[in-house]
Amino acid sequence: MTTDEARSTPRRAGPAPSNALRALFQVPGYRYLCVSSVVWHTTRWGGLFTTSYLLTQMSGSPILNQLVGALVFAPMLVGGFVAGVISDRLDRRKLVRCVQLVLIPVQFAMFGLVQSGRVEIWMTLPFMFALGIGGLVNMTAQRPLIYETVGPRFAGQAMTIEATAQAGSAMFGTLAGGALIDHVGMGAGFAGMGVLLCVSASLLWLVPRPRHATPHAPAARVSIAAQAAASIRFARRSRRLMATLGVTVAMNLFMFGYIPLVPLVAGEFSHDAVLAGALGAASGCGQILCGTVLSAWPLHRRGLVFAVGSMIALLGLFCFSIAPVFELAFLALFVAGLGQAAFGSMQSLLAIESAHPTERGVALGVLSTAIGAMPIGMVVIGAGAELLGTRNALMLSSLVGMAAVLTVVLRLRDLLSAAPETALRPASGA
Repeated sequence: MTTDEARSTPRRAGPAPSNALRALFQVPGYRYLCVSSVVWHTTRWGGLFTTSYLLTQMSGSPILNQLVGALVFAPMLVGGFVAGVISDRLDRRKLVRCVQLVLIPVQFAMFGLVQSGRVEIWMTLPFMFALGIGGLVNMTAQRPLIYETVGPRFAGQAMTIEATAQAGSAMFGTLAGGALIDHVGMGAGFAGMGVLLCVSASLLWLVPRPRHATPHAPAARVSIAAQAAASIRFARRSRRLMATLGVTVAMNLFMFGYIPLVPLVAGEFSHDAVLAGALGAASGCGQILCGTVLSAWPLHRRGLVFAVGSMIALLGLFCFSIAPVFELAFLALFVAGLGQAAFGSMQSLLAIESAHPTERGVALGVLSTAIGAMPIGMVVIGAGAELLGTRNALMLSSLVGMAAVLTVVLRLRDLLSAAPETALRPASGA
């Protein structure tokens, strides 16, 4: 346990939930950072929905929808280790701002191509990869920045709010994208996300230097290759972290690949873009409700919440795959969202708590690599949808996912322990 965490432990049972939330939002800079994060999440999920809807209109191919969805998460698979090392060596605020400023013209370039009618299918591929780079930086730089801004005392609630914000942005992004497409035109969906990205970047300028940040490691002292090797050793020394990574891999292989297929299932009920957006937002509704409840209370058995939430999410996906009408499909994804909130709220925090303060970016880089399994899952589910049909592929994926999560939890029971394991020293070579 780190010094800051040791100091904060006796306070866990202290303030009432409402007072704790009020104190959290009084932390200097946190309000701006929180809103910026919500808006940034919205641009990515809105971009994913808008692009998936565009491709549905252009081709109607499930495997193509899955491919562009996979590209959003591909940077995590190929760049998680390196991004984590870079995050620990640079000013996280500046890193996040720079990436957002680069992504703004990319968003508006896509708007111009769609609006002019010159967009082609291949153009969506680099666009989605660029959005994925933003997601990688959010995981490895912005989440440690949130932790270092609020400190260990409020970390659990802040990370729960971050996960809830991501869910809310997924809901708002799909609803806003569907409404813009339906009432203004396809290009408006991309333009709207570009405007929101400008808002997010502007808010970051109001965030001061985090009070709980640690000095950055000198860039020349250790090579990135050596840091990557140290990251692997760091992950292997904690059974709790290994369990977290195992469940994360299972969820990203078998759960989250359903997202780009939502417009295809929605098309079985209606061809209305707004209804398709509403179905895509169903899980976000569940995540917001569950996340709001979780953020109001200190949770000590975080690994248990993480594991149970994973199983509920997969069960919801199974019910979605067999839902005969729109209302039941919406309810199934709502239930899946409840589980996703519990899973997502604890995921980053479990990784951070296993790391030394100088390894927080590395810990989330390792986690990002596990999340990078999602592109593989998307491609596999997409291929299954082509061969077996969309619903059968989702049903099979949910069943295999539940078996995988249960296997990890039973083999690595450390995840269910009440006290989190935290690193006292950085990994060898760090």
